[in-house]
Amino acid sequence: LALVAVSAAAGARSATSAQSLPAAGILAPGVSLGGLQIGDTMTQVVQHWGHKYEVCSRYVCLGRDTVWLYTYNQDEPLGGGVRFGKAGRVTAVFTLGSPAGWRTAEGLLIGGDVQDATRLYGTMSWSVCIGYAAMSMRTSTTVTSIYTTGESVYGFALTAPGTPVCQ
Repeated sequence: LALVAVSAAAGARSATSAQSLPAAGILAPGVSLGGLQIGDTMTQVVQHWGHKYEVCSRYVCLGRDTVWLYTYNQDEPLGGGVRFGKAGRVTAVFTLGSPAGWRTAEGLLIGGDVQDATRLYGTMSWSVCIGYAAMSMRTSTTVTSIYTTGESVYGFALTAPGTPVCQ
C-alpha cells in the first residue's frame, strides 16, 4: 500500500511539473520556438508544453508524420504545433493561427509589419503557402520562417532542413 502511495505521489509530481503551451512564446531564430528545438524528443516536448495536445488527423495534416496540436482553448485554433519525424524527434515547431504575444527574441511581434521583419533580419527567401507566405532564413541545422499574410506577420516556424516550411 505504501509503495502504491509513493508511486501515485511521484506521478502527481511529474504531472504538475510539466509545463504548458507558453502564453507568449519566443522565437530565437535558428535555435528555438516557445522553448522547443529541432531534434527534441516527444518526452522533451511534453516537459516543455505539457500533455494537453491533440494528435492531428491524417485528413487535416499532410504527410505521414505525427503532428501534435496545442491550442489555448477548444473553440479557437490558436496556439502551436509540433511535427515529429519517423525517429520521434521534432522536425518542425510552428504557431497555429496568430497567437497574441508571441514574438522573436529581437522583438518582432505577431501582428507586426512585414517591413519590420526585413529591417531586423534582412533579405529572406519567400515561399508561397496556402493562405499565407513564409519568409525564411537558413542555417546548416534549421530553417527559421516568419509567416505573413498581406503586410502583417502571421506566425513563426522552426523547421529542420528538408522539412517543408509551409505547415
